Amino acid sequence: LGLNDALSIKNLGVVGSGSAGGGGVLAIDDMSFHECLRLDETSKTAAFKLYAPDGEFTLLTYRITSPFRPPIIVTPFLETQGPNGLDYIVRVRADFPAEKSAANVLLTFMLPPWASSVSVETAASPVAAAKPLSPGRAEVDRKTLSVAWLVPKLPGGSEVLLRAKMVLPTHTRASACDLSEFGLVKVNFEMPMYLVSGLQIKYLDFVHAGKTAPNKWIRYLTQSLSYVGRWT
Repeated sequence: LGLNDALSIKNLGVVGSGSAGGGGVLAIDDMSFHECLRLDETSKTAAFKLYAPDGEFTLLTYRITSPFRPPIIVTPFLETQGPNGLDYIVRVRADFPAEKSAANVLLTFMLPPWASSVSVETAASPVAAAKPLSPGRAEVDRKTLSVAWLVPKLPGGSEVLLRAKMVLPTHTRASACDLSEFGLVKVNFEMPMYLVSGLQIKYLDFVHAGKTAPNKWIRYLTQSLSYVGRWT
């Protein structure tokens, strides 16, 4: 198994060379791997040998602490609608290549306890010359004042927008509200054939004694685990 040439792994002493997609060497702070995996000490790059056990298993995990480009950018802002009307707007931008797409993008967030008569609407801004883009569907749980917004497919470079229209109590002025009163936005999504870190499998070769050649294929998938926007 061979990974990027432009890859440095601190805890294994691997020092990369070349350029990771023109962005320099990809630095991994630490990497841990399955007991079947051994670093090929004859190679100066991230090359490994393994004797694969039966069944499915996790081959390696890694951690990167250096800054990276978030694939989905969430931007909130407020618009006043008269003295007692307020719109909470959440704009979502797909900040990755146009040929890629995020799937099942789900955003959930809470509205302030003083919000009443809440309604939501969505809109989309697709990439130029692209097919029409669905802004997804949003629902409000009026008992908990929580909003769930699902966008089935979000192509790279496109934007979708949610507007939560609220009526404020008579003693509360819209101009006095700010984003700190709104809770965090949780984002869940999947991105097939895309890795945010830039880690890539350069090659995967099999050495075996059997007569049947193995079925070899590689599939990339990025999944969000703790992807949260906080406003102050």
